[in-house]
Amino acid sequence: MMARDARCPLSLVVLVLAGCASPAPTIVTVAPQPPATDALYVPTRVVPGRLEYAPDRSTFAPVLTERVAYPTQPEANAAYQRYVALGPPDLHASSVRLFGCRPGALDPQTARVSRSRGVAVLCATDFLDPDGRTIGRRPVNFTYRQHAWGMQPVDPPRSPAPWIGRERSPSDPWGWLPGRDRYE
Repeated sequence: MMARDARCPLSLVVLVLAGCASPAPTIVTVAPQPPATDALYVPTRVVPGRLEYAPDRSTFAPVLTERVAYPTQPEANAAYQRYVALGPPDLHASSVRLFGCRPGALDPQTARVSRSRGVAVLCATDFLDPDGRTIGRRPVNFTYRQHAWGMQPVDPPRSPAPWIGRERSPSDPWGWLPGRDRYE
């Protein structure tokens, strides 16, 4: 019985000293800074089912609609890093992958794609986790300003406009008669 009581204070001392030990150092990785400028590349041809390459051998999105300037996959990731540096992102992704692009920018209010004077493209963009798995796919407007691609994720409305399909115009069975006012 005496030996058991002698071990108790020893284990208590070991526990107290273990609590005073310094914590394991944390490893901080610093993401490389995105380049300050991006080249503006136009695919040589746009052929369905054919992957296009930029002159620096980086790839464009697999699906392109017209022969205009698009960001390459590395340029899209650099634009995402610049976007994350401006503030907290909506999706916590480590990188992005372009799926399909078309010229123009998506208006988040009307859900229409319109072309502008500058270089703007709309891309279906996959947001990836650190293991390369897709977290989600969202439409993203990419714009080329000051020699660099920028990105802005867009959330278009998912329901039809409230004025579409609500009420039919009244029919006028005598509207075919000449001389009648159209808006009686």
